[in-house]
Amino acid sequence: MCRRSPCSPSPRGARTWATSPSSAEARPTGPRRSGERRAMSAEPEFARWSRAVVDGFTVYQRPATASAGEGKDPVLFLNGCALAAAGWLPVIAEMPDRDVIALDRPGFAGTRWPGTLPDLAGELAAMERAIAGHSRVVIVAHSMAAFRAEAFARLRPERVAGIVLVDPSIEDYRFRGPAGRFSLATWMPVLGALVTREQIGEAASWLSHQGFLRQSGSGRALDPEAFKDPYTDPDTLRAAIAEWLSYRSQAADLESLRGRTEPVRARTSALLAPPLPSRSRSRILEAAFADLVRHEIRDSRHLMMIDRPDMIVEAVDEVSSAPEAQRPISARPS
Repeated sequence: MCRRSPCSPSPRGARTWATSPSSAEARPTGPRRSGERRAMSAEPEFARWSRAVVDGFTVYQRPATASAGEGKDPVLFLNGCALAAAGWLPVIAEMPDRDVIALDRPGFAGTRWPGTLPDLAGELAAMERAIAGHSRVVIVAHSMAAFRAEAFARLRPERVAGIVLVDPSIEDYRFRGPAGRFSLATWMPVLGALVTREQIGEAASWLSHQGFLRQSGSGRALDPEAFKDPYTDPDTLRAAIAEWLSYRSQAADLESLRGRTEPVRARTSALLAPPLPSRSRSRILEAAFADLVRHEIRDSRHLMMIDRPDMIVEAVDEVSSAPEAQRPISARPS
């Protein structure tokens, strides 16, 4: 099982903190971070970017808007399971000195869901197309997207300048499970029929938003303009469920790849929110990444791009190949 359900409205089990506070008031506090309360609209923001739809994937590109970005590696953002690229906007707003590439999967951003489960090979091909104009990139991957970040770095190490894993899913499944075998015969017709009714989409939208609130320690930042919820669109809801169904098969494909390739050599920063990985999952992570630095972000929950966008920006600088950016990440609150 994954250390938290990657697509469900709430993580598996109760969230824990170092001092086990029982109320929101007892959680770690500190100075307000930039981006934590910023309201921004995804649609006007993305409207200013270059946008192309390639094989159903929506690729957004924003050039650096600050002169300090010359020579810095671009950043490719990979969304966690069932999340939209708009969730990264608080992070992107704090890195004007870098070219940025973001992706929405088929079914999101007004595109059609193709009627199939996503697979690791298809996700890697989409990444390759998205960065076609760049020699290499820093990959920032949230949750389940850690699977494709690791796989891409194993297969195309020359294209990866560094990796930031944002509260990653960590698995070593050896078997793909039933979803992959029965997808066309069983899951797809049911899924297609289930979410066609408008009230289903409205219910899913409400449930997902409640889940987002529980997976963020700064839930007030989840203003509709700052973290737009797309699940009233039937295609988006189908795509989200299909991605969840593909979780085990993608993890198993990655485990198979691990047996045929060397560990990832790119410098990698893993930003971990409570509940922290078990010892067994920590061993999986350490075996997969040869140059790994772990950081425990104890005042964040799973949606770290909302809670602590500043830590993600610092981690990008930490792993970046630009010599001037090689600096230790700042001290964490206790």
